[in-house]
Amino acid sequence: MSTIESSVSSILLDRVAEWLTNSSLAGDDLENIVRGFCERIAAAGLPIARVHLSFSMLHPLYDALSFTWRRASGVTIEGFRMPAGQKPDRFLQSPYYYLLDNNLQHIRRRLMQDGPNEFPIFEDLRKDSITDYLAFVQPFGDGSVQGMMGSWSTAHHNGFTDDMIDALLRMQDHLAVAAK
Repeated sequence: MSTIESSVSSILLDRVAEWLTNSSLAGDDLENIVRGFCERIAAAGLPIARVHLSFSMLHPLYDALSFTWRRASGVTIEGFRMPAGQKPDRFLQSPYYYLLDNNLQHIRRRLMQDGPNEFPIFEDLRKDSITDYLAFVQPFGDGSVQGMMGSWSTAHHNGFTDDMIDALLRMQDHLAVAAK
């Protein structure tokens, strides 16, 4: 059995968490934190193919900032401005809206190549050979609308193991602290 399939190194994950803390304390910008985090969890042995992170923010130009990291191509950034009282169809048809609307913290879907497209994003993920998808909502805990939403995706043929999911959830907390 390969290392990826059997366990995730707590020692390496601790190093990633330490790096996040140091980067945050040093005042690194969010793009560098997201890029460095994704590269480090992949190097630690998590078979991550794609990471998507969105942060609500108080900013003069954007209501939210989104980062998508792909193992093959790195980070892309997109800013969003939503008209008052409106939510775009793209968001209303997303796993993130489903999480918020149903007061859930996580949703996991295994993506079979010929499976149904519960959410439009799944069609794009299948084209990238994604086999497992875990979306989450991470409030920053202060009762405001500020927080982080995101997803972890893998193209590993068996998807995520329980150890991998545990590692991702553990690292998600550290990332939220660094991003806040």
